[in-house]
Amino acid sequence: MTDFGSTRRAGRRIRLLAVSLVLILLMAVVAAPAPAQGVPDKEAQPTDAESTPKLEPVVLSEVRSGDVTTITLEIPAGADTFTSSGRPTTNWSNDPNLRVGFNQTLGLGAERIFLFFDMSSIPANATVQSANLRAFLNSSSPSGDRPMGLMARFLSSPWDASILTWNNYNPSWGAEIGVDDIPANFGWIEASVTGAVREWVSGTRPNFGLMIQGDETPQQRERIFTALDARNGQHPRIVVTYQIDTTPPTSRVAALPQWSPATFNVSWDGQDNPGGSGIHHFDIQFRVNGGGWQNWQMATSHRSASFTGTNGNLYEFRSRAIDNAGNIEGWPGSPEAGTTVDTVPPNASVNPLPPFTFSNTFNVTWGGTDTGSGPNGGSGIYYFDVEFQLNGGPWQPFATRTTTMTGTVVGAQPGQVYGFRARAVDPVGNVQPFPAIAQAQTTISLGNPTANIVPFSSPITTQATFNVQWRGQAPAGSTIASYDVQFRVNGGAWQNWLSGFNGTSSQFTATFGDGIYEFQVRARDTQGRVGQFSGGRGASIAVDTEAPFVTPQSYYPVIADN
Repeated sequence: MTDFGSTRRAGRRIRLLAVSLVLILLMAVVAAPAPAQGVPDKEAQPTDAESTPKLEPVVLSEVRSGDVTTITLEIPAGADTFTSSGRPTTNWSNDPNLRVGFNQTLGLGAERIFLFFDMSSIPANATVQSANLRAFLNSSSPSGDRPMGLMARFLSSPWDASILTWNNYNPSWGAEIGVDDIPANFGWIEASVTGAVREWVSGTRPNFGLMIQGDETPQQRERIFTALDARNGQHPRIVVTYQIDTTPPTSRVAALPQWSPATFNVSWDGQDNPGGSGIHHFDIQFRVNGGGWQNWQMATSHRSASFTGTNGNLYEFRSRAIDNAGNIEGWPGSPEAGTTVDTVPPNASVNPLPPFTFSNTFNVTWGGTDTGSGPNGGSGIYYFDVEFQLNGGPWQPFATRTTTMTGTVVGAQPGQVYGFRARAVDPVGNVQPFPAIAQAQTTISLGNPTANIVPFSSPITTQATFNVQWRGQAPAGSTIASYDVQFRVNGGAWQNWLSGFNGTSSQFTATFGDGIYEFQVRARDTQGRVGQFSGGRGASIAVDTEAPFVTPQSYYPVIADN
């Protein structure tokens, strides 16, 4: 706009034209479809009053690297204007300039610029790398002025450039976009608006454009930029560099052990293609015993979580990743990891021992099972702990964390009672409690059987055949199996009489005539142990079968001496 002193008639014509254009625009956009990416609908989008040729975005460069395309796009202003406090009812949408600051010379007062850029040509899943607002500074005052700080703000409600004035409508202000110092130099001015464009493209903030304020202190100090209506190609624009990623990322659930406790950790990870937009989140599913897949961790940015299952069930997992461009990895057809929950401890016991053990060295054996209680059984036995006690005393370690199932006792003492108990631990860590009492026990029975001759009732016999008796005792846990009996005459050599005889008496015939007959006996028990020969006091007898007979009184001392 170049003539700020137009007549009243001209003003009326402009106002009538503006009202007519507003009505036409409103009628034209009633059936317009809703825009994407949070951009205000057509009814709310800023427009210019004049029929300025619509400028389209221009692709400045397009480079493909792998699965990613990088595009630099120049987006022209879709609407631009300014308002002035000195002429609060004037609409400046037809002006070739955009003014900001404060104008005293023309009486415009405080000036604010309003801009709108249509971002719909950028896909919502694009990754914005950079965005720079470019505007052409064609004039500034005063001459040689110091840099002026300009503040850009989001607009939070729709506005129409064709009717916007200082008084009639003020769109709601939003958060600050940024501040930049603009020198008095003519030419292109550039400022980063990357954050704002990212929000507009992604839809996290509705795109109602932006407002620019300068120094509004009453003075002649302003910056003048070229508007769309200048139609000289120096209009405002935003140059955006963004990437489009069309390849989904990949992910996988980490391997799990074959068996797990009730609560266990599941972890997963993934990667996007080189130069991709990066993983935004994961979806994790599980299934039980081969059943249908169920959602578990959905839209999560975490890479691990705790899962709680039920004993005996097989739990399988799979994952998919979604990148920042919205590309979704397909679900794998088969599970990526699986584990069976085991919460039941195994069962171990010591194998039975004989009531008596006839050696100071003996073996102890044990075993166990882990069948679990669910459809998939148990995890098996990882190791055993075995303890022993003596004569019912305190329990002591016998074998600790052993995978063998046998042990040897060495140096056992006679009469001691050995008790044993065992427990098992499975690979998951379920521990069987020790039983309170021994699962097996044995008494140590050592030594050989003993035997002796039963004293004769009379030290002299006149009979050539007489009865000899003996008796024996076996160690605990065994019995006498047989006896060996020997005799000798008048102190001569010992001679075998009975061998392997299982009785305790027998008739003896003195085939060597009269004399002193001595006897000794040894026992053999059921364990095969053989004792020493022993006679004992009274194990001899005098045989006198021919007259005159010796009386016991005179003969006994001789026997006693022997």
